[in-house]
Amino acid sequence: MSNTQSIAPVPIDQIVKATSILHQRTIAPKFGHDLLPYFSFKRGYLNLNNGSYGALPKVVTEACNELMAWQEENTDFYYRIGFIPPLIGVREQLAKLVGASDVDELVMVANASTGLGVVLRNFLWESGDVIIRCNTTYATVYKTIQYIHDVTPGVQISEFQLAFPTTYQAILDGWKKHIDNVKQNAPPGKKIVAVIDSIVANPAAAMPWKEMVKICKDAKIWTIVDGAHSVGQEELKLADCGADFFVSNCHKWLNSKRGAAFLWMPKESQKIMLTTIPTSASYVTPGPDRPDTNIVSQFQYNGTIDYTTYLSVHVALQWREWVGGEAAIHAYCNNLAKAGGKLIAQTMNTQVMDPDGEFTKAMVNVTLPFPSDFQAQYDASVGTALSNKLLAQNMYAVTYYHNNIWWTRVSAQIWNELDDFKILGNALVTICSEIVAEHKHANVPGNCKASSFESYLQQPIKGAVALDLDNALGAPKPVTTTKVVPVGYHTQLASIRP
Repeated sequence: MSNTQSIAPVPIDQIVKATSILHQRTIAPKFGHDLLPYFSFKRGYLNLNNGSYGALPKVVTEACNELMAWQEENTDFYYRIGFIPPLIGVREQLAKLVGASDVDELVMVANASTGLGVVLRNFLWESGDVIIRCNTTYATVYKTIQYIHDVTPGVQISEFQLAFPTTYQAILDGWKKHIDNVKQNAPPGKKIVAVIDSIVANPAAAMPWKEMVKICKDAKIWTIVDGAHSVGQEELKLADCGADFFVSNCHKWLNSKRGAAFLWMPKESQKIMLTTIPTSASYVTPGPDRPDTNIVSQFQYNGTIDYTTYLSVHVALQWREWVGGEAAIHAYCNNLAKAGGKLIAQTMNTQVMDPDGEFTKAMVNVTLPFPSDFQAQYDASVGTALSNKLLAQNMYAVTYYHNNIWWTRVSAQIWNELDDFKILGNALVTICSEIVAEHKHANVPGNCKASSFESYLQQPIKGAVALDLDNALGAPKPVTTTKVVPVGYHTQLASIRP
């Protein structure tokens, strides 16, 4: 740790000295189980859910500890001067990685939901304006749009329906028709804003988002791309994408500390960005003396937070380069996801959602082995039971309900091998069989059941299941006794987190 405290830029590699394996001539292990010791997983934990929260390599954890120690040495120096140069350096690295034209097109935010929420709340909404979302839009973004509609009279929501399995061409044809219809029926002079996923969370599907953006651009519709899963999973060239805004998490697929994300906004888009949330002391009231925008400086500091998560991106990128680089990581995870999905489907005697791999990057969707009559009904208690039983077996992959079918979403990462997918498939065969048997004798109160997944998403509190106090995990599951305690919807939403 350096004792020098100066207003001069402080290169992060002079601050962080715990990442020796990245700077020595050490050869990285091959992808697969040889990499498990480089993460902090509990022994025996089968992690097939990188997509939700990511995973921190030990070298990044060590670097974060060093950064925390530096922060505490002199907090006034750190928060007034120290964090700024390395933060700018991280933004420069990310701008280069994602193909931004300028470092000042990119700022750091806590997570993709925060970035999207800030952008959506900066539009000055009026009656007659339209927000376009999808039925598969991530829940927090979906509800942010709902909130804007609820509190701003006259703002309309137009929802594009996606039902997987499908094809790129079918999506683009439907999207073009939907956009044309919205444009035709919108009041003259009113703004239309579309939220587009680059990779849908559930179902995990890499979308033809650039083509969808172009359709909107041709129609003079604003576009905000939810790229929560993109960076670290696919190559990005944002300067050429045509979108007005793009947000992506660094803590999911880029191996940084949680939570860290970036918001990309070209200079023209920044003109609508008046404030951060919370509003920064750098905020300037609109008027003739206000600069075109100072939103980048507003994002730099708008309240005391732990900047360690943002600064960790630097070491995460070094780690990724050390293990093989972005292209090699993308290829390994993509190939493993495709092969692993087929193996799980074979093990469970079901099918992959995307057999041709058109929508697959590093996550794959496979139908769960429930009987057809069981598949046809939605019950929130099934989702929580799936989650709890997987956790009880020291493993995890996301499970969810879409298009009247229960699915699992399985993430492939560089620590995984093909055998992991077979282990998960065998476990899910047993788990699903247990759930079917339990569900026949369940005593879930009628007012705790949602009529469909869509109604659950709209009114999750009506889809609350019950808490069996005898359950060792202390979490909801199909209840087989009469001693039940209703639980709040926040617990239930855990079953649909991506």
